[in-house]
Amino acid sequence: MRPCSSSVNPSARWSGCSGATCVKGRSLPVAEDRSRLRFSSCERTCGPAAVISVRRARVDDLDFLVELVNHEDVEPFLGGRAGRDRDAIAAEIERSQGNPTSYGRFVIEVDGERAGAMGFEEENRRSRIAHLERLAVHPDYRGHRVSDEAARQLQRHLVRDLGYHRLQLEIYGFNERTQRHAERVGFLREGVRRQAYWRHGGWVDGALFALVRDDLEVPAAIGLLHDYVTVHNECVRIGDWQPLAAWFTDGGQLAFEGVPVGPFDGRDEIAAAYAARPPDDEVVIFGTEERGEEVVARYGWLREPGKRAGRMVMTSRDGKIEKLTVTFEED
Repeated sequence: MRPCSSSVNPSARWSGCSGATCVKGRSLPVAEDRSRLRFSSCERTCGPAAVISVRRARVDDLDFLVELVNHEDVEPFLGGRAGRDRDAIAAEIERSQGNPTSYGRFVIEVDGERAGAMGFEEENRRSRIAHLERLAVHPDYRGHRVSDEAARQLQRHLVRDLGYHRLQLEIYGFNERTQRHAERVGFLREGVRRQAYWRHGGWVDGALFALVRDDLEVPAAIGLLHDYVTVHNECVRIGDWQPLAAWFTDGGQLAFEGVPVGPFDGRDEIAAAYAARPPDDEVVIFGTEERGEEVVARYGWLREPGKRAGRMVMTSRDGKIEKLTVTFEED
């Protein structure tokens, strides 16, 4: 695990409102204007209705991110392996855009202006564990819970959209501010790795925090779909499709749009259909939403992790799948 800092569609953005009033001292100019790479001195007020949003980092965020991670009030709290130079951060942005379900670098905005950054990396694909890292809020925005709202938005994206079951992070023992932040946004302290890291001329502890899906308000039907995908992927690995059928009701239906097979009714037909034509790759989920009684998920294949293959449309009853329709609609 790596210590956290203190403080798909690259245009996708999740947002919420700030509950605090703050005065912003400086803002970063547009990245393309290379003559203005420092934070300027314009002032503005971020009131109670300030919109805090999180989006995936883009190439035009590079200058801001380099400035941020090298800021004298940010760098001491970042993990020792965190990228600092332009090439390393550019590579992270490229990886985030190309493999959005297992790696992410994000920019935090306040009223549309860059204010911080955060990230995650898949820790365990089979058990759907993500490691959160690189949370850094520019000092001008600290003290007003910007990081709290941003962290909650990222939690929802990882658990509800991407299907992670467990989120975990590790924080330097001396970084009490970030430990308080982690507890405010729902993480539970699970332990300490004693003298785990050499930092600032001495050995320091790593404090372990985590939360699981049950700690968040995730609709049961969305959780059911993600668990079904987890079982599907396990079946791909072991070659036994019988466990998958158990996730359907007795009269459940599996249908495919755009291919001349099915629909398949009942657990026995569903298991036989998968056994006769087993998928040869694991599924990744890019996002989910509820539409009335349906849950709609955008999915792809692990071998092409940045490419959408279609949709899964699911209805459920009593914790089981009533009907699952799989479509094939490439980007």
